[in-house]
Amino acid sequence: MNFSDNSVNECPIMESMGFEDYLPEKNETGSNYSRFDNIPIDKYKQPMYIIIIFVVIYVVVFLLCIVGNLVVCYIIARTASLRDVTHSFILNLAVSDLLVGVFCIPFTLVGHIFTENYLGDVMCKLSPMLQGMSVATSVFTMTAIAFDRYCVIVHPARDRLTVRQTVYLIIAIWVAAAIIMAPQAFVRRDESFHIGELTLFVCGAFWPSPMLRKAYSAFLFVICYAAPVLINTFLYGRTGFKLWMTKSAAAPKACSNQTEQRSRIIKMMVIIVAVFAITWMPLYSCWLLEDFGQLTHDQSAMLHSYIYPIAHVMAFANSAMDPFIYGLYSSNLRSRAAEICCHKKAKGNRLARDSNNAEKMAMDIVCKPQSPPINLPVMADNTVIPN
Repeated sequence: MNFSDNSVNECPIMESMGFEDYLPEKNETGSNYSRFDNIPIDKYKQPMYIIIIFVVIYVVVFLLCIVGNLVVCYIIARTASLRDVTHSFILNLAVSDLLVGVFCIPFTLVGHIFTENYLGDVMCKLSPMLQGMSVATSVFTMTAIAFDRYCVIVHPARDRLTVRQTVYLIIAIWVAAAIIMAPQAFVRRDESFHIGELTLFVCGAFWPSPMLRKAYSAFLFVICYAAPVLINTFLYGRTGFKLWMTKSAAAPKACSNQTEQRSRIIKMMVIIVAVFAITWMPLYSCWLLEDFGQLTHDQSAMLHSYIYPIAHVMAFANSAMDPFIYGLYSSNLRSRAAEICCHKKAKGNRLARDSNNAEKMAMDIVCKPQSPPINLPVMADNTVIPN
C-alpha cells in the first residue's frame, strides 16, 4: 500500500482529509490497529521516471521564479524614480512571489515524492504557515494595486495613497496573512504510526473535527481566491471603462502619454490577475473536490500522487511568470533593466579596453626597437650643423 494520500506537504496546506482518515487508528494502549500490518509501505509515491519528470519541472519553475523576482526586486530597490506607490506594491508582490519559490516549491516537491516526512516537526508546523502567508500576501497585494489604480483613475479628486501609507498597508497585509494562516501551525504536527514492525512518520493536519477542517478550507477558498478574483475583476472593469471613455484623439500630447502609461499598467495588472486565476484554479478545485467530493480511497490516492503535483506546479508557475509580465508591460522596469545591462556591459568593455591598452603600451616599451642617439656637430653659437 502506498500512503501517497497521507503525507503531503503542500502550499498552502488545505488538505481536506487529515491522516486520521486514512492511517490506522490508535487503540487505548497507544498502538495502532494491525489491519495494515501485512501491507508493504513504499518509500516513494510514484515510479522513478515520474519522479524525474516532476523534479525537472519543479527545478525549472524554481529557477525562473527566483531569478526573475530577484531581478525585479533589485531594479526597484536600486532605482529612486521607481519608489512610488505602484512600484512599492510591485516590489511587495515580487517579494511574496520570491518567498513562494523559497518556501513552497522545494518543500512541496519533497512532500510529493516521499511517503514519509523527513522535515521534522518544526518544519511540519512552520512550512505550511509560511507558504500560506506568501500566497495570501500575493493575492492581497494584487487587490491593493487594483484598488489604488481604481481610485487614481475613476476617482482622481480623492487623495491617493502616499508612499508611507503604502508601507503601512503592506505591513497590514503581511499581518493579516499571518493571522489567516496561523491555524495551520496548531493543527499540523509530525505524527508516528506503527504499521507492523515499521514506524512511519507523517506530517499531517489533525483537525478536531471534519466540520472545522471543511469550514477552514472553504474560508481560505473564499478569502484567498474567489473574493480577490471577483473584486479585481470589478475594479479593473470599472477602471478600464473609465480609461476607454476618457481617451480622445484631440487630447493634448501630455495627457495622451499619461493615459497610455496608465493603460499599460492596467493591462499588466489585468494579465497578472487573469494568470493567477487560471494557474491557481486547478489547485483550489482539488482542495474543494477532496473536501466535498466524497472520494474513495483509490481516487484520493490518485489525486495526491499525480494530480496534486501537477496542480501545485501550475500554481507555482504563476510566481515565475509575474516578473516577465512586469518586463513586458512596464516600460519603466524594462528601460531600467536595459540601462543596468548596458551600463555593466559598457563598464566591462571599458575595463577590457583599458587593460588591452595598458598591455599594448607595455609591449611597445619592451619590444619596440629604440633608435640610437644621433650626435650632430654643434657650432660655437649652439647652431646645429645639418648632415
